[in-house]
Amino acid sequence: MGDDSEWMKLPTDEKVQHKVWKARLAGYEEAIKLFKSIDDEKSPEFSKFAPFVRKFVVDSNAVAQEKAMEATVVYVEKAAVATKVAHEVTQGIVTKCLSASKQKTKEYGKEIIMLYIEAEKQDVVSEVVIEGWTNKNPKVVAASVQVMKEALRDFGNKIVQIKPMVKFLPKLLEDRDKNVRDEAKGLVVEMYRWVGAAIKPKLVDFKPVQVAELEAEFEKLAGEKPHQARFLRSQQDLKAKMEEKAAMAEAGVDEEEEDEEAGEDVDPYDLLEPVNILAALPKDYYDKIEAKKWQERREALEAVQKLCENPKIEPGDHGALVKTLMKVVGKDSNVMLVVLGGKCLASLAMGLRNKFSPYAAQCIQVYIEKFKEKKPMVVTALRDAIDAAYLSISLEPLIEDLVAALENKNPSIKAETALFLARAFSRLTLSSLPKKQLKVFCAGLLKTINDTVPDVREASYQALGTAMKVVTEKNIMIYMADTDSIKMQKIKDCCEKAVLLNAKGEPRAGGAAKPKPQGSEPKPVTRPGAPPPVARPKTAPGKASTGGPPKTKRPGTAKPRVAGKKSGPKKPAGQPAEERTEKILSDEAIAEKAAEFIGAEVLAQLEQANWKERLAGTETLVTNLRRMTRDMIPCQVCIRTIIKKPGIKDNNFQVLKLKVELVAYLAKNADFTRVSADYCLPDLVEKVGDVKNGAGVQEALSCIAEACGLDYVAGTVMKLAFGQKNPKNQSEALNWLTKAITEFGLKVQIKQHIQNIKTAFAATNPAIRQSALSLLPVLYLHMGQQLRMFFEDEKPALLQQIDAEFEKVKGQKPPAPVRGMKPTDDEDEEDEADGGRDEEDSPVDLIPRNDVGDRFSGDLIESLSDKNWKVRGEGLQKIIAILNEAKFITGNLGSLPEAIKTRLGDANKILVTTTIGICVTLATNLGPHCKAHVKVIGPALISCLADMKPALRSTALGALNAWVDNTTLTPLVECEALSDALKLENPNLRQELLGWLTERLPAHKPLPRDEMRLCVPHLLSCLEDRNAEVRKKAQEALVPFMIHTGYESVFKATNKLKPASKDQIMQIIEKAKDNLPAKQPKKKAAPAKSSAAPPPVDDYDEEPARSAPPTKEKSPSAEPPEKVPAKGAKKTKGKAAPASSSRKKVEEDVGPPLTVNEPKEKRFKDEKNMKCLKWNFKDPKPEYVEQLRTQMERNFSKTMIDILFHTDFKSHTKAIETLLKCVESLHEEQLANLDLILKWFSLRFFDTNPSMLNKALDYLQQLFKLLSDADYQLHEYEANSFIPYLVIKVGENKDNVRRDVRGIFKQLYHIYPASKMYVFIADGVKSKNSKTRTECLEELGYLIETYGISICQPTPQVALKQVAGQIGDQDNKVRNAALNTTVIAHQILGDNLFKYIGTLRDKDQSYLDERIKRTKSKPAPAAGRSQSRERPKSVPNAPPQSQRANSQPEIQRPGTGIPKSQSSSAVPREYRIEIQDDSNKENFQMPKLYQCDGLDDILQDVQMPVLKARPPSPGPKFLSNADTSSTVSFVISQITNRDMSVCIQALAQIDEVFKDSDKVSVMEDHVEQLLVAMSMQFKMAYSTHMGDDETPKDEVIRLYRCLFGTLVALFQNSVLACHASKEILKELMYNLLTLLLDQRLNDLEEGPQVVRSVNVLVVKIVERSDQTNVLCALIRLIQECVDSQTCSNKFIELIMKCLWKMVRMLPDTIKELNLDRVLYDLHVFLRAFPSSTWKERANDLPLRTIKTILHSLVKLKGSKILQHLGQIDASEASEVKIYIQRLLQKEGHNLDAEVNGTNDENKTPRSTSKSKRLSKSTHDMLTEIFKKVGSKEYTKEGLRDLYEFKKKYPEADMDPFLKKTSQYFQNYIERGLHALEMEETQGGESQVDAGRPASDRYLQRATQLRENLGQDSNKQQISNVPVEDANAAPYFREKLRMLRAQCGLDPNTASKESSTEMISALTQEPEISPRDSSLEEGRDSVSDDISSSKDFSGDGPASKSAAKFTDVESLKARLERIKQMANS
Repeated sequence: MGDDSEWMKLPTDEKVQHKVWKARLAGYEEAIKLFKSIDDEKSPEFSKFAPFVRKFVVDSNAVAQEKAMEATVVYVEKAAVATKVAHEVTQGIVTKCLSASKQKTKEYGKEIIMLYIEAEKQDVVSEVVIEGWTNKNPKVVAASVQVMKEALRDFGNKIVQIKPMVKFLPKLLEDRDKNVRDEAKGLVVEMYRWVGAAIKPKLVDFKPVQVAELEAEFEKLAGEKPHQARFLRSQQDLKAKMEEKAAMAEAGVDEEEEDEEAGEDVDPYDLLEPVNILAALPKDYYDKIEAKKWQERREALEAVQKLCENPKIEPGDHGALVKTLMKVVGKDSNVMLVVLGGKCLASLAMGLRNKFSPYAAQCIQVYIEKFKEKKPMVVTALRDAIDAAYLSISLEPLIEDLVAALENKNPSIKAETALFLARAFSRLTLSSLPKKQLKVFCAGLLKTINDTVPDVREASYQALGTAMKVVTEKNIMIYMADTDSIKMQKIKDCCEKAVLLNAKGEPRAGGAAKPKPQGSEPKPVTRPGAPPPVARPKTAPGKASTGGPPKTKRPGTAKPRVAGKKSGPKKPAGQPAEERTEKILSDEAIAEKAAEFIGAEVLAQLEQANWKERLAGTETLVTNLRRMTRDMIPCQVCIRTIIKKPGIKDNNFQVLKLKVELVAYLAKNADFTRVSADYCLPDLVEKVGDVKNGAGVQEALSCIAEACGLDYVAGTVMKLAFGQKNPKNQSEALNWLTKAITEFGLKVQIKQHIQNIKTAFAATNPAIRQSALSLLPVLYLHMGQQLRMFFEDEKPALLQQIDAEFEKVKGQKPPAPVRGMKPTDDEDEEDEADGGRDEEDSPVDLIPRNDVGDRFSGDLIESLSDKNWKVRGEGLQKIIAILNEAKFITGNLGSLPEAIKTRLGDANKILVTTTIGICVTLATNLGPHCKAHVKVIGPALISCLADMKPALRSTALGALNAWVDNTTLTPLVECEALSDALKLENPNLRQELLGWLTERLPAHKPLPRDEMRLCVPHLLSCLEDRNAEVRKKAQEALVPFMIHTGYESVFKATNKLKPASKDQIMQIIEKAKDNLPAKQPKKKAAPAKSSAAPPPVDDYDEEPARSAPPTKEKSPSAEPPEKVPAKGAKKTKGKAAPASSSRKKVEEDVGPPLTVNEPKEKRFKDEKNMKCLKWNFKDPKPEYVEQLRTQMERNFSKTMIDILFHTDFKSHTKAIETLLKCVESLHEEQLANLDLILKWFSLRFFDTNPSMLNKALDYLQQLFKLLSDADYQLHEYEANSFIPYLVIKVGENKDNVRRDVRGIFKQLYHIYPASKMYVFIADGVKSKNSKTRTECLEELGYLIETYGISICQPTPQVALKQVAGQIGDQDNKVRNAALNTTVIAHQILGDNLFKYIGTLRDKDQSYLDERIKRTKSKPAPAAGRSQSRERPKSVPNAPPQSQRANSQPEIQRPGTGIPKSQSSSAVPREYRIEIQDDSNKENFQMPKLYQCDGLDDILQDVQMPVLKARPPSPGPKFLSNADTSSTVSFVISQITNRDMSVCIQALAQIDEVFKDSDKVSVMEDHVEQLLVAMSMQFKMAYSTHMGDDETPKDEVIRLYRCLFGTLVALFQNSVLACHASKEILKELMYNLLTLLLDQRLNDLEEGPQVVRSVNVLVVKIVERSDQTNVLCALIRLIQECVDSQTCSNKFIELIMKCLWKMVRMLPDTIKELNLDRVLYDLHVFLRAFPSSTWKERANDLPLRTIKTILHSLVKLKGSKILQHLGQIDASEASEVKIYIQRLLQKEGHNLDAEVNGTNDENKTPRSTSKSKRLSKSTHDMLTEIFKKVGSKEYTKEGLRDLYEFKKKYPEADMDPFLKKTSQYFQNYIERGLHALEMEETQGGESQVDAGRPASDRYLQRATQLRENLGQDSNKQQISNVPVEDANAAPYFREKLRMLRAQCGLDPNTASKESSTEMISALTQEPEISPRDSSLEEGRDSVSDDISSSKDFSGDGPASKSAAKFTDVESLKARLERIKQMANS
């Protein structure tokens, strides 16, 4: 008892581990109770027991073990952590429990295993249990097999995989223990239940006796379908579904078999073990296969054949083996070996399956060539081989080879190729045989059906027939329009015989295009709908109703197709989007469901003989149905209940009306299928002629047509109606059809209704004939005159009536459909572009046509070329006779079109007229088949328009109309017939053709844009034609041409005109532009839109520049025409011209144009290892082009390669358009192939075509914008292969090209270091092209101005000397550019510049001195205006390309020389103002953008800003070889090792590199790699090492120290520190700040030291990194933290403190910042978290921090900050823009108020007093005065006269004069008058100068203020400091500046000491104290005080105006306030 009392006191977790079994037993019992009481599966209690559960199951005591097993069951059921010990627990169960003596223990063990499977640990469980099969204890083996059998039985083969068990079966079945054998046998039987025959191939490994036993067991399971009994936890929805299904089955409700899981076949191939045949190949195979003796080759092949017979072969590199076998098949002369090689390849393909695809295409080429062998044994082997190879590949890569084989001269190759296509088609479906492929193959096969060899023809028939069966007849007929009836019949016969196969090679059910699941079919159920006698469907017994409804052939209905396939053929007319189907229920099921749904009482009422009872029952039923939703109504049950006798044949019209309305309601509001329609349509048709309810019946038919499709309903109704003898029903059925087509549109197959109409015409009842006659006009509206063709054989009287009906609706358009379902498939754009007509009512399918090709014999054609015109005339008459006899003919005309073309140019005009008549007949007889010949005959007809005789020209126009009416203008445009004709300077031809096109073009569908643009230059030449009629017609044709080509195409074509005529023609074009039709909304296009020409409305935008792509960064006013070049390319003339564009579309790849098969890193490595040519050349040599093509072929589609490397520039333009479409969609692919793309464009820079070049530059701009947005950094190899060639193009003759290239330079600075860009651009200065030198020098100036003098490479001395050397260039523009750049450097360096550039020639030195002198004296605003005049395209709001205009306001632009005003006027420059420019308000946006930062800026001495030179860039980098780089990379990779010692060693090695100044340069290319590795180690240390109790914390601290030391060493090196990108810095800062908040460090002895080290390191990173990257990283990091729900406030505070630190550094770092990127990241933050959303947050400090950054940037940059908003979308309402504009406007308003000497209370007199009207004399006097003021020479005199005038006429009204001027000019006058007044009152002399620089004005104001302060100093005292001692205002001002600097308000004035104090404060305090937030508040308030101090005036008169600036009390108050904030 004493022992018991000891363990009884123990807790449960200790009891279960106790040595005493009783204690463990008690512990297990307590654990069971504990586990059951816990509801939370993630409870810590479960985690506490996790280590013990694995020991539960192996308890040594049997009693305790049983209880332990029970506890484990509960634990596994309830605990989420149980899965972590699944392996150990299952292992223990297998070894200890399954063979236990206690039955309950065994059961618990099995249950635990099943529970683990439910917990989705089936893989672990299967592995452990299958390991038990190898146990030596047979009991364990038998039990393990039994467990797997039960698991497979309960869960199925999808969860419990069969494959791992199969290899153990032979051994288990041969085990000496009978129980093991029996269990194994049961396992095999269970496998058969689930996978069926797939297991049988494994039976070959069993003994025959075992096989026989198993086969017997298999037979017992025939027809049994297994079902999953237990489910995974993730399958609970499936479990509920199965339970519901079982419940319904018990209730007797039959449901469709939706559970396909059990019936899903398993491929036996998947259960087989692969065999490695490469390892088993004979060692001498490759020698023997090349042996000369055929016996040796046979031995080698036999060995391979034996190996390849393995059904599953292990994948590997079989290329060498396949190559030898192909060689045998293709070239061996021994037939036996060819057969043997073919068998080997076939077996190899079958064994590898899809892994054979790399070799399949090459093998098939060999097989096709070898088909020339005629021996049957060879042909048979080749057929098997090609079929086996085809299983691993699609038809797409074989198209070219197969088409070429069909054109081979050898008939055997053609026949076998066609047979192969037939077999290939049989495995395809409608979706896998796209129209593009089908069109190509049909074209080839249609040629071979005319072959002279019968075998070829039969094989072609078979291939076409199989294709027809796959895609249906309708879809293939569009490609077989010209096939004669005999051949078509043979194709249809082959179609009926064709057998389609499924993926397994088995015949499909029904042979349709879409396979249907096989299964036991129920007894056939005949649907109603057949012609009378109408029989009711005999329903099958209840059990047989599980299948689908049987198919009934309904004439006129199309086979259902797969919906949603965009590229497939259109759906049958009138068919719903997806035909709803349902099975036919048995009568018993209907009765049962009707009783349940409708109710027995209502059913009884419906069957009553009393009509009132039936009426009441029907009303009740209607009422009940109206209350239900669509899903609740069982439609079939209701319909079949309604039609039960008396049903719809009810004699009472009231009941009948209600039932008909009920049917219509069900059709509208229930799932009404064709099954329901088949039951009710016969009865409805019988009542369609009912006098009282006929209208209701017709409405019900229309409702059914909406539900089931008009085509189906109309066909059924017409068959039923004309199968009756009731004329009334026939007449009303026709009337209903007329009404339905009017409402639905022509959504019926008209062919089946034509015969009914003819039958109706033959009826004796006049009502029927009249109804049929009324139907024809409706059809005529849709079909036109072609409808009459069907009634040509009718009697003349009837034809007269028909024509009369047609005449009534002639010219009308069919009404828009108002009913019917919308088709889901859009119009096939490709067919529309080709002018194809695949509608079912097209005459192509309906009119029987005659093939007259054979009748145009060779003799007849030769007679047309006879020299005797009479013979030629007789030949033409014979042709007329043939055509008149045949009437409707096919497109087969033999050689007739060419002969007709020749005769149209006959010298005998009578014969020409006769030939034109033949052309008209041909157009009528051919119909749409004209399309095949219009490219031959059309141009010849156009040439007839040049004839002198008007009658002949009129006849030719009629023929042209006939041909175009049957086709379109597209073929004529594609073959360039129109452009060629307009090119001829024949006035008759031009005026007739232009007049005809004016009529045809406006209403024509979009024509090929590229070919139409070829006509534009000739059209413009017609505008200058000598003939007045031609000019008139050309003007009339302008608008129609613009509709199809766009205004910009016509505009661009004018650039080639002579200057003398361009202006006149432009007036005509502009006038025509105003007459363009209004722009229509675009049609909704599919995502995968084809490359057909878009609608013309997209082209004639009102402003060409607006139609440019939105990503294009150009000013709208920079260039009038649209910058987008024409899409596509012009067609070349020659033999290839007739080829249509649709043909090209067929040959295009359907896959993506770009892929990532080979990474670019491999290409970089090859180039580095000199495995390929280095991309460096002056002219592209063929070897470079070929190398690039080879590299691109791996990642680009074949079509893209063809057009990329085509010799024609038009193909290059098409390639660039394709790349433009892929910019967004294939973003990753373009990045992966960026080096190849840039290399290709570098080749294009050597081409001369301007349109292609413009398109290339457009693409590059979009590409680099995308790269910039993604923060992509250009690789060195990418840059070196592209930028040097881009620099060459900067010297292009065309301005737009140079402007675009400069814009690309600006974009490159975002993705490639500007210092490296400097080197490339500096190389351009060495060019021989003066334009290149000019542009490069300007760009160098921009770089120096933007980035400072340190940007110069290799050193500033070398770079500036190179620039200065260009001052002596002969070209004036080069000299100016060099001078400008040198002056920019002088602004930075001052006179030290001359030390850099050395000694210049005297002449060059004088140029430079003059330019520097002129620049110093030039005021900023005037310079800005001068510059804007000199370069008008650089507008203030221009995009980044024109920002240079504002960035260099003081630099003379190239080409301007000395300003005109300097030499033409003696007036000093500061007095010159150009009044005419003052009217332009845009020119005066600059003055109001000057920043006045309150009192400090006014009181201190103002000096001209001087740009500080940044420290010189480091010296040249040490180049490291490949070994050094790879070694460094390896060492860095060791930093991420989990072993801390390895990491520390790697860091030590890196530190050694940092210490050596000679070696440190090798780290430049590895900085980011190093930072990523260290970030990962920080994460690992924080999350793993610090949380691991077993890891010594001293080691972790040591690791931290090493990491910190390496980071400090890295960031101490300014060159290396700048290599860290934004994303890397963001991740690094995140990890460091996370570490800073790690509370676990506080528990360590050296933890505080770690925190201090992190603090120092963070400051170091902030100070030494690239300022743009670190600032953007912190902004992005704070954005992510604000967005995160888990981020702590402490973490956000640390980030904000870093940002505040950077704000304080901004004055020193502002020049280093890329403000475009900073402002964009600020924009992204405010877009994600707008200011309006912060009201709901508790702390808005992050928002205020962001706005503080913005405020500081605006203060430092002023108005120039507006130039850095280029990355923010202009169309977006950015809060950043709004905030900046508000700040600038606020500052600008204060500035105006001070400069003008006015304020809100004291405005100009003219605003407060009423002025007197002027007399005539005073008005003239004032006019002359204002002229003087506005002139440059007499401005001062004018102001003086104006002042005297105001004194003389104080009430004079000057508003009429001032209103016409700008605000700036008004302010100028007011300031001048005020100055004159002050001069007069004080007696001093004032400078009346409104145009002097702002710095001079501020200096004067400051001097005046100081004087005023000195005058008032004896009246005021501030803080007890006597003013008379040291002028109190300067003293307090200086003190105020210091305090403000400490608060971060004005960093510019902070001393070095205060800066040091701030940095140290940040370093010592990593946490943000509460006062920091108040500090920010104080800063805001002080900033507001400063900015809001608008006026300082008192209430005294003007004499006291000086005192208004000396409000010392205000200064004192502000000083005290700031002191309090600083000390708080």
